Amino acid sequence: MNETNFNYMITFAKKWRHRGGGSGEDILVEFGLSQAEYFRQLQMILDERAGAASDLPPDLRHELRSICRSRLLPQTPQQHSR
Repeated sequence: MNETNFNYMITFAKKWRHRGGGSGEDILVEFGLSQAEYFRQLQMILDERAGAASDLPPDLRHELRSICRSRLLPQTPQQHSR
């Protein structure tokens, strides 16, 4: 992935953070990735502070990392409706 993709992933994450990070369908359409792969890559970008992640305020970085962790947990049947 290049910095443009990193920046777009951060933009998408910021846009959808109040709704749990976006639906699996939206992620697949926007990035061609499963939601698990998207959140793994987003977490890596946030951890490495790559691209636009380097300019995020610490509280927003923490919020996005929390969403990644939550979405990467094994899902129970009621969670599949995101």
